[in-house]
Amino acid sequence: MRKGNLVRLNPDMCFITSNGGGLSYPLTDYACDEEGIVRSARPTTKEEQTAWYKTDAANGMDSAGESKLPPQSITVPIHRDRVYTVIRARCRVRLGWGNPTPGLAKILCTKTGEFTYIKRELLSVIS
Repeated sequence: MRKGNLVRLNPDMCFITSNGGGLSYPLTDYACDEEGIVRSARPTTKEEQTAWYKTDAANGMDSAGESKLPPQSITVPIHRDRVYTVIRARCRVRLGWGNPTPGLAKILCTKTGEFTYIKRELLSVIS
């Protein structure tokens, strides 16, 4: 896989056998498997974090009595029948408060124009 390649989800690595894949158990849950999607994530932008502070969800304290922190990543669904463009073939990104997650690829949806990060092993190259 290289930058600029067209990719899609590899059914053998993403879906159970009854849905045309090669897994015995679903990758995440049965609902996603039935819909033909895999959840991926991308980090939130500074603008999204600033907008979060202006919402009601940011007000008050959490259950430990501490101030609330903005979400660090957003979930993006990757669909079985869509084609994606590889922006970066090998990368690691921080999707939470911990260490960066290695083994990811940055892809761009050709239909919505949104980018996301997903494990490289879940993708197969079309061209």
